[in-house]
Amino acid sequence: MERVDVDSEATSARRARIASSCGLAVGAGAYMLTLFDYRPDPLRGATGVRYAEQFFELQAEAIREGRLWVPDGSLGIEGFVVDDRTYSYFGIFPALLRLPVQLVTHEYDGRLTLLSMAIAWIVFAAMTTRLFWLIRSAMGRPTTVSALEGVLAGIFLALATGGTAITFDGSLPWVYHEVYVWSIASVMGSLYWLLRVIHDPSPTSLRWLFGFMLIAALTRTTGGWAVCLASIAAATWMATGRAGPRDRRTWLPLLAAGIVPLTLGMLINYLKFRHPFMFPLQAQVWTQINDHRAEVLGENGGTLAGLQFFPSSLVNYFRPDGIRFVEYFPWVTFPGESAKGYGAVLDQSYRTGSVTAFMPLMLVLTAISLPVLFRRLPSTSYRAVRLIWLGALLITGGVMAYGYIAYRYTSEFVPALTIGSAVAIHALGGWLEHRGRGLRSCIVTILGVSAAFSVVAHMLVGYTAAATTYKGPKLESYLATQLSLSGWSDAYRGLVRQSAGGPTGGRPDDLWIRGDCDALYFNNGEEADPWVLVQERDTAVVIRTNSQTRPGTYPVMQDSAVEDRKVSVRVSFDKQAQLVVDNEGTVARGLLFDLPPQAEIRVGARNMSELGAAEISSTPGGFVSYLPTAQWNDEQEPVLTSIVPVAEQPAPEDGLSITTADTLPLPLCQRIAKAADLQISVAN
Repeated sequence: MERVDVDSEATSARRARIASSCGLAVGAGAYMLTLFDYRPDPLRGATGVRYAEQFFELQAEAIREGRLWVPDGSLGIEGFVVDDRTYSYFGIFPALLRLPVQLVTHEYDGRLTLLSMAIAWIVFAAMTTRLFWLIRSAMGRPTTVSALEGVLAGIFLALATGGTAITFDGSLPWVYHEVYVWSIASVMGSLYWLLRVIHDPSPTSLRWLFGFMLIAALTRTTGGWAVCLASIAAATWMATGRAGPRDRRTWLPLLAAGIVPLTLGMLINYLKFRHPFMFPLQAQVWTQINDHRAEVLGENGGTLAGLQFFPSSLVNYFRPDGIRFVEYFPWVTFPGESAKGYGAVLDQSYRTGSVTAFMPLMLVLTAISLPVLFRRLPSTSYRAVRLIWLGALLITGGVMAYGYIAYRYTSEFVPALTIGSAVAIHALGGWLEHRGRGLRSCIVTILGVSAAFSVVAHMLVGYTAAATTYKGPKLESYLATQLSLSGWSDAYRGLVRQSAGGPTGGRPDDLWIRGDCDALYFNNGEEADPWVLVQERDTAVVIRTNSQTRPGTYPVMQDSAVEDRKVSVRVSFDKQAQLVVDNEGTVARGLLFDLPPQAEIRVGARNMSELGAAEISSTPGGFVSYLPTAQWNDEQEPVLTSIVPVAEQPAPEDGLSITTADTLPLPLCQRIAKAADLQISVAN
């Protein structure tokens, strides 16, 4: 008797579970490794000073006290001052997440961003997976999942959860990226439950839909408005009876699920900014101190939104060459120059990868899905897939008409690309079932390689972003890895320059050595602030006193460019001393210590690039304060300075001397110089 191989439901379900698990394992590995920066540090931040990581804690504290405004000055340049009160333009949902923690402890204030982003990705991955399989059902695919479909599903889920801008967002755990991960997670959840309600209405599905839409509306305006309007459109469609007579009773709760979150989001925004969805950029602190922002607003009627910015967004977000390949680690980077405006002056722009270059497979699959989505569709559920795709596409309207270009904004393309790609994968799977094995193998290989490229590319640019944003030890580690993997190549050696002074000009990834490895700088390629300090040799002086030392204040160090920043030692009449740090009139004093005859005091300045400041301390006496070494001048130009010994010496009758002391060399700088065949003194 001939044996017939028939897939059972159990076999089909097992294939779906295995495919989902394998795809999600790849996506989770890519995102979580990027989020944790390859280190077991769940409390890590995007910057050494943890800037833009405490905003939601401040908002949560305000909500606990029954208000929306936060303490004056607490948001820095991101604050909006309206009626003498400071508001945040971020949605309040991430702040609500912190309320349970704040009820127990404030110890983790400003340190919960990474954990919040990890939870957001889990929600995103779960909703994306469920939506993928629901779309398959809505398209009328057979109930059994073939082996080929299992492979395609695994590739898709690895790509969707690990090969998009969401993985890049994970590289920087601060509020700017946290809101995007939560926004996309809530959008995917909203679209899943919207399709579920249309496909099979139930009170439980409606409650879940309402919950996700509420999260979306309270997280980010573009995503919240899009899914709420999609829900309202679906309710209208059902009310007309075109979705089927049995679904007419669902239209009213579905309408409420869209209107209530939308109204609540508008109300909160109105209470803060007297507008249902916009915020007054003229009231932002950054506008008050940045001349370029003020000029751009003046040219655009006080807003950064408008169709005049559409050409700039279209070119920068979809240019085919929106990627840069180099012959040294990390091999894949963003374009070599900041995004440019076309027909309009941009507010701010950064080196920005394009959807076309970094997510090519998803873009191609979405293009393939369009004929499938917009043909005459045979069922209500199938037509509902088209509706949720249009809702996802609506999200992108905000960034396409916005005068600010950055790669994190491409996160808003992810829902539309994900739904379009899912439709194409299911259609492709059905088509390939009836084709030869050779063609199937070829297409599956192309899909797998393309998905792997997007995953790896986002991990690499994320690793670079984490290092160059944090600076300090992370940037040193990044450059050490680059040296180990690429130091032998001519391309790498061509990056290294040396001079007696500080860096000028340069290209992305260039390395500049000052003097005999007195300092090492890295060029991040950004137009506004291209050169960042990697490491600088410590500055130290030794102060020697004797029994004739006179009371007084003696300068020992100063800022290399700012006269009003200096370090002095103060000797009192009762033979005690302390270090005094004067930062343009703001004075910090160290601990008093006894000054015996023939005393020796060592004063040190360690430039910590992750803080943009030098740590000033003495022995004895200990740590005193910091002096800024990375800041912006009155013309909004970046300035890098150093703390150096003073040139003048005390008079002989003062009874003390100040001499420069040797400090430890910079091994990384010396290794880079050696790889580039530069002559560097290794003396201490």
